Amino acid sequence: MKSIAIITPNTDTFSNPTLIITIKKLIDDNYKILFFGHEQIFIPQEFKEKVEFHQLPFNFASFFGRPKFHRRGLDLYKLIMQYREINSLFKLRNKVKALICIDPMGVVLGGRIKKIIDVKLIYFSFEIFFDDEISDADKKRVKSLEKEYSKKTELIVIQDSERENLLRRENELGEDIKFFHIPVSPERLKSTGSKIDLYKEFSIPEDKTIIVYSGSLQSWSGIMKILDLFPEKWNNENWLLIHTHNDLPEGNETKEKIKKLILEKNNITFNNKPFTEFKEYAEFLSECDIGLAVYFPNYEDSFSGKNVEEIGLSSGKFSTYIMLGKPTITTSNKIYNYLNEKYNYGYIIDTAEDIKEGIVNIKSEYDMKVSGCKKLFKEVLDPEMKINNLLKEIGSYYA
Repeated sequence: MKSIAIITPNTDTFSNPTLIITIKKLIDDNYKILFFGHEQIFIPQEFKEKVEFHQLPFNFASFFGRPKFHRRGLDLYKLIMQYREINSLFKLRNKVKALICIDPMGVVLGGRIKKIIDVKLIYFSFEIFFDDEISDADKKRVKSLEKEYSKKTELIVIQDSERENLLRRENELGEDIKFFHIPVSPERLKSTGSKIDLYKEFSIPEDKTIIVYSGSLQSWSGIMKILDLFPEKWNNENWLLIHTHNDLPEGNETKEKIKKLILEKNNITFNNKPFTEFKEYAEFLSECDIGLAVYFPNYEDSFSGKNVEEIGLSSGKFSTYIMLGKPTITTSNKIYNYLNEKYNYGYIIDTAEDIKEGIVNIKSEYDMKVSGCKKLFKEVLDPEMKINNLLKEIGSYYA
């Protein structure tokens, strides 16, 4: 049996559609998968039975930067034992020829493994961090190592041409590095077969158009800017449905504002039901009318600056709305501007105050934009063929 390893510092691996589809196809192709990572928030049952899970090795920014010098001997012993275990897993108990590394810390950990084991590194880049936006010393060190080890990868999976250009420039990558463009996008669902009635479930008047915002409620999401539209700058023909998997802590400014606006009888519903199956989540979204996939970079940390400014096809919510044929309002960036010009999937905004006009525009030519969404998914966002091509490349390592 062919063996392949995956290494990730993230705990939400199995909520990423690109990774879910890739892992599923690897299993279908009879690969044994060794997964190195932290405890995951959720693991699909079919993967629990097929994937071999291991602890994350070498998980530090810098070994020689450890603050407790008197522990150096114990740390060195642990390091040696980890290398012995990795060598046994990769070379003795299995024949691992390729290692999939997720995000910057993943490729750093993969690079440390490659120092002693001849394995091909495949870098899945979902987040791009920029040196000039990092102030923390450990994160600076990780960025430096990411640059070093990304140059030693066999190929890099990234979402679109603009994000490729950003990563090439930032990590100073040569033209010899091969890139595969795979958007963060779900597989097409033939039919959601939805039995959900959001109007009844959330007591929304049936004459309202449901505008859905689903995802993170961090400041870069623009959620506070959206809430600031109420009541004066929100058209009461429309209803805002906010969904997030993670509830906010009590006393949080955003949570308190949502509560206050709901108590004041504004057209808002808040829902934080976790969906463990994508089909269930898709059924929920399919009953909405218009999607919001907006991003407002605030440069408060290394995640929320240029990485968010040109989020492009790394936005899973954008791809999911489009797959479901839901016209979508997005903030302006190079990829979205190009795609909306070509496919007319929705409306581009510069500020949250443009949302009102965007909704009016979409409603005025709704059916045309639904058709644009379907064409966009078919021609650009459908990940099936792109992931198949990636697996052919990986398969060539085992020939």
